[in-house]
Formats: sequence, C-alpha cells, structure tokens
Amino acid sequence: MNRRDFMAGAALLGLGLPAGAGRCADPASDLAGDEPAKVWFRQWLAVFNGDDPAAYRAFIQARLPDALPYVDEDLATREASGGFTVLRAEATGPGELTVWVQDRAWDRFSKVVVTAGPEGGLADIAFSGATPPDGFRIARLGEAQAVAALAGKLSAEAAADRFSGAVLAARADRVILREAYGLADRARRGKVETGTRFCVGSMGKMFTAVAILQQVQAGRMALDTPVAALMPDYPNAALAKRLTVEHLLTHTGGTGDIFGPFHDAHQAELGTVSDYVRLYGPREPLFEPGARFAYSNYGFVLLGAILERVSGRPYEAYFDDHVFGPAGMSATGQRPRDGDALPYAGSALAGLKPLTPYVGLPAGGGYSTVDDLHAFATALREHHLLDAAHTTLATTPRVAAGGASKWGLGFRIQSRNGATCYGHGGGAPGVNGDLAIYPGSGYVTAVLSNRGHPTAVNPAEYLGHRLPAARPA
Repeated sequence: MNRRDFMAGAALLGLGLPAGAGRCADPASDLAGDEPAKVWFRQWLAVFNGDDPAAYRAFIQARLPDALPYVDEDLATREASGGFTVLRAEATGPGELTVWVQDRAWDRFSKVVVTAGPEGGLADIAFSGATPPDGFRIARLGEAQAVAALAGKLSAEAAADRFSGAVLAARADRVILREAYGLADRARRGKVETGTRFCVGSMGKMFTAVAILQQVQAGRMALDTPVAALMPDYPNAALAKRLTVEHLLTHTGGTGDIFGPFHDAHQAELGTVSDYVRLYGPREPLFEPGARFAYSNYGFVLLGAILERVSGRPYEAYFDDHVFGPAGMSATGQRPRDGDALPYAGSALAGLKPLTPYVGLPAGGGYSTVDDLHAFATALREHHLLDAAHTTLATTPRVAAGGASKWGLGFRIQSRNGATCYGHGGGAPGVNGDLAIYPGSGYVTAVLSNRGHPTAVNPAEYLGHRLPAARPA
C-alpha cells in the first residue's frame, strides 16, 4: 500500500491525466463489469465516500489488512477532499485499474490505482496526485470575489471541523486576505491566530536553497562544484566526485530519502546534519547523478552539511542571520516552542490524534507563519536575499518532474489554471503548507495547516485558480 506520493509534499509533482481524460459522458461505464479490480474499486469507493469511518476501517481490515497503518491517512484525505468523483478509468496492467478522480469539495485531481491479486483478491490500492485534464479551466474572478469565495468556503470547512490553519494572500505589499480558522491545540481549546506558527514541512527546502545560492553568489562554490571539493571526507568518495551542488538542488542526484525503517532504528543517533551524513553518506545512489528527477530529502540534508562546512557556522545560525533576519522573518525557526499549532493526524469524524512536534532539518520541518512566508516572498522579489540573477536561477525551470511541475534550484515551478507560480509545498502527518508566488500577477498566497495533505494545498489551489491572472493595466 503506497500513500507516500499522495500524502507528502512531493505529491505536488502530480502525474498527468492522459489526453482526453476529462469527465467522460458516463464515468460509470468505465467501471462496469465483473473484472476483479473494477469490483474492488466500486466497493472501496463506496466506503471511502461514505460517512462511516468504522465501515472504511472494517473494509480495509477485511480486504487489505497490510494497509491498516494508513487508514487514518485515508480518512484524513476523505475529510479534506469531500470524497472523490470519478472522471474516467482504464485498465493499465494485468489485474490493474487506474481511475482518475476529482475532489468533490475542491479543484484537486488525483488517480487511484487498484490492483487485484492472481486469485482475484484485493492486492493494493495506491493514491497519487494528478495534473488537471486537457482543457480544464476555472473562470477567474475579480480579486474581491475570489477572496470572498475562499473565505466563505474555509469558514464552512472550519465550522464542520474539516480545516484548521491560517491563510494569507497579497499583491506585493498589499494584504488582501489574512484569516485564521480552527484550533491550534485541541486539548486546551487554543484557537489558531493569524500569527500562529505551524510546522512547514518541506517548505524549509527553500531556505536551504537560498542559503546555498548565497554561497554560489559569493563565489565560494559553483553549481557544478562536486561534493568532493566541498567535503573531501564524504563517506562515499566515488559518488562525491560525480555528485554536484546542482544535482542536490534539483533532486537529480539519486541521493534518496531519509525516512523509513533505517531512520526509525537509528533515530537516537540522529541529532545533527553530520550524523545524517555519517549514517546515510555511505549509500550508493539510486541512479547516476543527473540521470533523472527523484525527490530527495537526504539531498537537502547534505546541502545543509555543505552549508555548515563552507560557512563555518551551524546551519540554524546561518539561517537566522542570512535568511530569516534579512527577510524580517522574526517568527521563523527550526525548533518547536510553546504556542505552536500542534500537528494532528486522522480525521475529525474518526478522531484526531495529536503528534509529537517535529524538529527542523535542512530538508524541512521548521516553523513559520503566513506573515513570515509573505515576508520571505517579498525579500525574494526585492532581492534582499539573492541578487536578480541568482533569484532568476533559483526560480527558472531546469528539470521536468512529471505532469506540469518543474523544478528550479530548490523551488517548484508549476501552472495553476494557466498562471505560472513558484514556491514550495510541505507535507507530513499533521502538517501541510503551500507558498505560491505568481510573478505575472504579483500575487502571493501562503496557507498553513496542522492537518495532513491536502488541507493547505486545496485552498491554495482554489485561490490560485480564481485570482486575476495578470497585473491590472
């Protein structure tokens, strides 16, 4: 059972719908028949779209018990999406059915892959994001109309306990929406305020990218500098000679993830970026550096280690003095503190579960506010962090990542309803965030939530789809 692509920040990459994959005249016709994968999908969708979490849990326990650890994530997705509407389906392999769906409550598209076993049993269900089908467009609204539409929608979602978080939208320095919804701490009934700090997950990769590019701008390294030149003692010497700074910034180094059973077994040994390099550095790459894109958390931890080596300072102190300070991000930092929004897994209907607060790494997991994210976007635009040339380097597409998304140097570049934006998302259990900067219109949107993906992405996309796409004449 693979939920990672759908639930994590990397889900923003998406997987495109094939040509003509919009809503067919009769979606049910694609699902008609007694092929096992179709039968299983129909049964699964009925309990997924239903209002009884116990029925969903019972279905998974009976039919796919290996997926029981993911039930809370599934129910959170059900709550955030409002359930799925089927667009079309097709057989994509032996015993495999791929179904393209859209959220019933939001604009988001996804695909569900159902696999039947050789004897007809249910073998797997996997979610992943999907880009909108060809020709998908939403009518854009005036600025005030778009803001009012989202504010009304979020008020309703919060009243139903389906959303908690903060949202900000601005055009340059003019804030047009700044609201907070729901609870930051359910045990204490502490409400989310507009200045509440949230864990930002992988959004923190933008800060690491800016810090590294400051070193490039200062001439202390170049994009094509190999890791071996910056860390001569790197545990895998052969890889270090082939792996460059640009590979790490663009997720093309093959350096892989840090999470999983190995991380869990060694968690007590992992306190500093040097610890991560010591434990993960000896690994062979998943593929030859530069061969393709594959989102890599370890690659950004390694960038943090490089930053410490080149700057001579702990990466947290460097961030404070050279990223957060110049940008005016007074609330942002790597470690949790009292008053932060606590992360919650699961769903309100089935029961939200508080999680232990995360601690930041150069790959993400720090804390910020929507105001500070707006300040970061402004500092980028006004070249307080990087000069114009290096800001352009960071935010210009360099690598295709599947669907309509591309990556610059630590920044994701995508299109929302035809409007290009750059920024980053973040996701983990109990964490979701999105920062989008629209250079064509001058808008910036920042959404943070203490629920899992896609609770922040949905309102971010909703507003990005509807705000005016161009600057006023």
